Amino acid sequence: KDLSCDCHCWVVAFAKMKEFIYVWWPYLFAVATIMLQAVVDPAECIWPPKLELSGQQAALLAKTPVWLCTAGPTLIGPFLLNFMARKRNLSAMDRQSLMWWHVNAWWFHTGCDVFSGLYQIMPVLTELYTHMSPVHVKERWHPEREHLDCAYGLELFVEAPFALWLVYLFMTQDHRRYLIELAALGIQFAGTVVYYLPGIMRLEHACWLSHADRFCGSFWIIWPTYVFIRTLNRARPENGSTSGKKSKQK
Repeated sequence: KDLSCDCHCWVVAFAKMKEFIYVWWPYLFAVATIMLQAVVDPAECIWPPKLELSGQQAALLAKTPVWLCTAGPTLIGPFLLNFMARKRNLSAMDRQSLMWWHVNAWWFHTGCDVFSGLYQIMPVLTELYTHMSPVHVKERWHPEREHLDCAYGLELFVEAPFALWLVYLFMTQDHRRYLIELAALGIQFAGTVVYYLPGIMRLEHACWLSHADRFCGSFWIIWPTYVFIRTLNRARPENGSTSGKKSKQK
Protein backbone atom coordinates (compact mmCIF):
# COMPACT_ATOMS: atom_id res chain seq x y z
CA LYS A 1 0.00 0.00 0.00
CA ASP A 2 2.77 2.42 0.89
CA LEU A 3 4.51 1.75 -2.44
CA SER A 4 1.34 2.29 -4.45
CA CYS A 5 0.61 5.48 -2.51
CA ASP A 6 4.11 6.79 -3.20
CA CYS A 7 3.77 6.00 -6.91
CA HIS A 8 0.41 7.76 -7.06
CA CYS A 9 1.86 10.84 -5.32
CA TRP A 10 4.74 10.96 -7.81
CA VAL A 11 2.34 10.65 -10.75
CA VAL A 12 0.17 13.47 -9.40
CA ALA A 13 3.20 15.67 -8.72
CA PHE A 14 4.56 15.04 -12.22
CA ALA A 15 1.19 15.87 -13.80
CA LYS A 16 0.98 19.13 -11.85
CA MET A 17 4.54 20.06 -12.79
CA LYS A 18 3.84 19.27 -16.44
CA GLU A 19 0.74 21.47 -16.42
CA PHE A 20 2.63 24.26 -14.65
CA ILE A 21 5.37 24.29 -17.29
CA TYR A 22 2.79 24.03 -20.10
CA VAL A 23 0.83 27.04 -18.84
CA TRP A 24 3.57 29.21 -17.37
CA TRP A 25 6.49 28.82 -19.81
CA PRO A 26 5.84 32.22 -21.51
CA TYR A 27 6.01 33.88 -18.09
CA LEU A 28 9.22 32.02 -17.19
CA PHE A 29 10.69 33.09 -20.55
CA ALA A 30 9.88 36.74 -19.82
CA VAL A 31 11.28 36.50 -16.28
CA ALA A 32 14.53 35.06 -17.67
CA THR A 33 15.00 38.08 -19.95
CA ILE A 34 14.20 40.47 -17.09
CA MET A 35 16.81 38.73 -14.94
CA LEU A 36 19.32 39.07 -17.77
CA GLN A 37 18.59 42.79 -17.87
CA ALA A 38 19.13 43.04 -14.12
CA VAL A 39 22.50 41.26 -13.88
CA VAL A 40 24.36 41.51 -17.22
CA ASP A 41 26.77 44.44 -17.33
CA PRO A 42 25.94 46.41 -20.51
CA ALA A 43 29.29 48.23 -20.67
CA GLU A 44 30.78 45.69 -23.09
CA CYS A 45 29.82 42.48 -24.81
CA ILE A 46 32.30 39.76 -23.82
CA TRP A 47 32.09 36.03 -23.18
CA PRO A 48 31.60 34.91 -20.52
CA PRO A 49 29.43 37.94 -19.78
CA LYS A 50 30.41 40.29 -17.00
CA LEU A 51 27.75 40.19 -14.31
CA GLU A 52 26.67 43.06 -12.07
CA LEU A 53 25.68 41.32 -8.84
CA SER A 54 25.88 44.21 -6.40
CA GLY A 55 22.20 45.01 -6.92
CA GLN A 56 22.84 48.57 -8.09
CA GLN A 57 21.73 47.80 -11.65
CA ALA A 58 18.54 46.11 -10.44
CA ALA A 59 17.89 49.06 -8.12
CA LEU A 60 18.30 51.45 -11.05
CA LEU A 61 15.68 49.53 -13.00
CA ALA A 62 13.28 49.56 -10.06
CA LYS A 63 13.48 53.37 -9.99
CA THR A 64 12.84 53.81 -13.72
CA PRO A 65 9.22 54.57 -14.72
CA VAL A 66 9.54 52.96 -18.15
CA TRP A 67 10.69 49.70 -16.54
CA LEU A 68 8.03 49.79 -13.83
CA CYS A 69 5.29 50.39 -16.41
CA THR A 70 6.29 47.34 -18.47
CA ALA A 71 8.12 44.86 -16.24
CA GLY A 72 5.72 45.50 -13.36
CA PRO A 73 2.59 44.27 -15.17
CA THR A 74 4.65 41.49 -16.76
CA LEU A 75 5.75 40.13 -13.39
CA ILE A 76 2.53 40.62 -11.42
CA GLY A 77 -0.25 40.38 -14.02
CA PRO A 78 -0.01 36.65 -14.81
CA PHE A 79 -0.80 35.68 -11.21
CA LEU A 80 -4.00 37.73 -11.29
CA LEU A 81 -4.90 36.39 -14.74
CA ASN A 82 -4.31 32.79 -13.69
CA PHE A 83 -6.42 33.27 -10.54
CA MET A 84 -9.31 34.70 -12.57
CA ALA A 85 -8.91 32.06 -15.28
CA ARG A 86 -9.11 29.23 -12.76
CA LYS A 87 -12.24 30.71 -11.21
CA ARG A 88 -13.77 30.73 -14.70
CA ASN A 89 -12.62 27.14 -15.37
CA LEU A 90 -10.48 28.04 -18.37
CA SER A 91 -8.61 25.15 -19.92
CA ALA A 92 -4.84 24.83 -19.54
CA MET A 93 -4.49 25.63 -23.25
CA ASP A 94 -6.42 28.90 -22.87
CA ARG A 95 -4.45 29.85 -19.76
CA GLN A 96 -1.26 29.25 -21.72
CA SER A 97 -2.48 31.61 -24.43
CA LEU A 98 -3.32 34.18 -21.75
CA MET A 99 0.28 34.04 -20.53
CA TRP A 100 1.72 34.30 -24.03
CA TRP A 101 -0.31 37.33 -25.05
CA HIS A 102 0.08 39.10 -21.71
CA VAL A 103 3.88 38.94 -21.63
CA ASN A 104 4.04 39.84 -25.31
CA ALA A 105 1.86 42.91 -24.87
CA TRP A 106 3.68 44.32 -21.85
CA TRP A 107 7.23 43.05 -22.12
CA PHE A 108 8.43 41.57 -25.40
CA HIS A 109 6.65 43.92 -27.79
CA THR A 110 6.63 47.05 -25.63
CA GLY A 111 9.31 46.89 -22.94
CA CYS A 112 11.90 45.16 -25.10
CA ASP A 113 11.45 46.06 -28.75
CA VAL A 114 9.57 49.35 -28.71
CA PHE A 115 11.24 50.98 -25.69
CA SER A 116 14.69 49.37 -26.09
CA GLY A 117 15.05 49.04 -29.86
CA LEU A 118 12.87 51.77 -31.35
CA TYR A 119 12.84 54.62 -28.82
CA GLN A 120 15.88 53.41 -26.85
CA ILE A 121 14.73 54.69 -23.47
CA MET A 122 14.86 51.42 -21.50
CA PRO A 123 17.90 51.22 -19.17
CA VAL A 124 20.38 48.40 -19.83
CA LEU A 125 18.33 46.73 -22.54
CA THR A 126 18.99 49.65 -24.90
CA GLU A 127 22.74 49.05 -24.56
CA LEU A 128 22.28 45.29 -24.93
CA TYR A 129 20.24 45.83 -28.11
CA THR A 130 23.05 47.99 -29.47
CA HIS A 131 25.58 45.26 -28.73
CA MET A 132 23.52 42.53 -30.37
CA SER A 133 22.76 44.67 -33.46
CA PRO A 134 25.21 47.60 -33.79
CA VAL A 135 23.01 49.31 -36.41
CA HIS A 136 20.92 50.50 -33.46
CA VAL A 137 23.45 53.34 -33.09
CA LYS A 138 22.06 54.79 -36.34
CA GLU A 139 19.11 57.15 -36.22
CA ARG A 140 15.65 55.71 -36.63
CA TRP A 141 14.72 54.81 -40.22
CA HIS A 142 18.32 54.91 -41.37
CA PRO A 143 18.61 52.64 -44.47
CA GLU A 144 20.79 50.16 -42.55
CA ARG A 145 18.15 49.61 -39.86
CA GLU A 146 14.93 50.09 -41.80
CA HIS A 147 14.00 46.41 -41.47
CA LEU A 148 14.31 46.67 -37.66
CA ASP A 149 12.19 49.81 -37.48
CA CYS A 150 9.54 48.25 -39.73
CA ALA A 151 9.29 45.35 -37.29
CA TYR A 152 9.21 47.73 -34.31
CA GLY A 153 6.44 49.76 -35.94
CA LEU A 154 4.48 46.59 -36.57
CA GLU A 155 4.79 45.68 -32.89
CA LEU A 156 3.79 49.14 -31.69
CA PHE A 157 0.75 49.65 -33.90
CA VAL A 158 -0.45 46.10 -34.58
CA GLU A 159 1.08 43.31 -32.50
CA ALA A 160 0.87 44.88 -29.03
CA PRO A 161 -2.78 45.99 -29.49
CA PHE A 162 -3.63 42.54 -30.86
CA ALA A 163 -1.99 40.95 -27.81
CA LEU A 164 -4.03 43.04 -25.38
CA TRP A 165 -7.20 42.26 -27.32
CA LEU A 166 -6.45 38.54 -27.18
CA VAL A 167 -5.98 38.67 -23.41
CA TYR A 168 -9.51 40.04 -23.23
CA LEU A 169 -10.88 37.51 -25.72
CA PHE A 170 -9.41 34.53 -23.89
CA MET A 171 -10.46 35.80 -20.49
CA THR A 172 -14.05 36.28 -21.69
CA GLN A 173 -13.94 33.02 -23.69
CA ASP A 174 -15.01 34.80 -26.85
CA HIS A 175 -15.82 32.25 -29.56
CA ARG A 176 -13.59 34.15 -32.04
CA ARG A 177 -10.45 33.85 -29.94
CA TYR A 178 -8.77 31.00 -31.81
CA LEU A 179 -9.35 32.56 -35.22
CA ILE A 180 -7.99 35.94 -34.11
CA GLU A 181 -5.09 34.22 -32.35
CA LEU A 182 -4.04 32.59 -35.61
CA ALA A 183 -4.13 35.96 -37.37
CA ALA A 184 -2.03 37.57 -34.62
CA LEU A 185 0.47 34.71 -34.64
CA GLY A 186 0.79 35.01 -38.41
CA ILE A 187 1.66 38.69 -37.98
CA GLN A 188 4.22 37.80 -35.32
CA PHE A 189 5.75 35.17 -37.59
CA ALA A 190 6.04 37.59 -40.50
CA GLY A 191 7.44 40.36 -38.30
CA THR A 192 10.10 38.00 -36.95
CA VAL A 193 11.19 37.06 -40.48
CA VAL A 194 11.44 40.74 -41.48
CA TYR A 195 13.46 41.51 -38.35
CA TYR A 196 16.02 38.70 -38.48
CA LEU A 197 16.36 37.52 -42.08
CA PRO A 198 18.44 40.44 -43.47
CA GLY A 199 21.07 40.05 -40.75
CA ILE A 200 21.14 36.27 -41.11
CA MET A 201 21.56 36.46 -44.90
CA ARG A 202 24.41 38.97 -44.50
CA LEU A 203 26.00 36.72 -41.83
CA GLU A 204 26.02 39.61 -39.37
CA HIS A 205 27.37 38.81 -35.93
CA ALA A 206 28.54 41.21 -33.22
CA CYS A 207 28.97 39.10 -30.08
CA TRP A 208 27.29 36.36 -28.05
CA LEU A 209 24.25 38.59 -27.63
CA SER A 210 23.61 38.29 -31.38
CA HIS A 211 23.21 34.52 -30.98
CA ALA A 212 21.15 34.94 -27.80
CA ASP A 213 18.87 37.38 -29.62
CA ARG A 214 18.27 35.00 -32.52
CA PHE A 215 17.68 32.10 -30.16
CA CYS A 216 15.01 34.11 -28.34
CA GLY A 217 13.56 35.29 -31.65
CA SER A 218 13.14 31.69 -32.79
CA PHE A 219 10.29 31.33 -30.28
CA TRP A 220 8.21 33.65 -32.49
CA ILE A 221 8.75 31.20 -35.35
CA ILE A 222 8.35 27.94 -33.43
CA TRP A 223 5.34 28.92 -31.32
CA PRO A 224 3.13 30.26 -34.16
CA THR A 225 3.97 27.16 -36.19
CA TYR A 226 3.06 24.89 -33.27
CA VAL A 227 -0.26 26.64 -32.62
CA PHE A 228 -1.10 26.61 -36.33
CA ILE A 229 -0.57 22.83 -36.54
CA ARG A 230 -2.44 22.31 -33.26
CA THR A 231 -5.40 24.31 -34.52
CA LEU A 232 -5.50 22.38 -37.79
CA ASN A 233 -5.52 19.09 -35.89
CA ARG A 234 -8.31 20.27 -33.58
CA ALA A 235 -10.37 21.38 -36.57
CA ARG A 236 -10.03 18.01 -38.35
CA PRO A 237 -13.31 16.01 -38.45
CA GLU A 238 -13.22 13.07 -36.05
CA ASN A 239 -14.59 10.54 -38.56
CA GLY A 240 -12.17 11.61 -41.29
CA SER A 241 -14.89 12.75 -43.70
CA THR A 242 -15.78 16.32 -44.62
CA SER A 243 -19.17 17.93 -44.22
CA GLY A 244 -19.22 18.48 -47.99
CA LYS A 245 -19.06 14.75 -48.66
CA LYS A 246 -21.79 14.13 -46.11
CA SER A 247 -24.11 16.63 -47.71
CA LYS A 248 -23.53 15.05 -51.15
CA GLN A 249 -24.35 11.62 -49.81
CA LYS A 250 -27.59 12.89 -48.33
